[in-house]
Amino acid sequence: MAEKLMQVVVRGKQSQWVFDFYADPKYLKDWRDDGLEVNEVCNTIPEWVVNAGLVRPYVFMQDIFNFKNPFA
Repeated sequence: MAEKLMQVVVRGKQSQWVFDFYADPKYLKDWRDDGLEVNEVCNTIPEWVVNAGLVRPYVFMQDIFNFKNPFA
């Protein structure tokens, strides 16, 4: 399977950090079973898109150009 964009969340005593990386999703269950908080990233949305209220059309267009079915 192709690599996909993932995020691992690291929680400290006062803050949390999120690191993006590309990996094969077949390992996702193993990472979660081992206690890691790992998520698959479906869409990335810039802050200006949120502020402009254009999240839905932006995600729709992003899905089309990433060859996903936006109606699924």
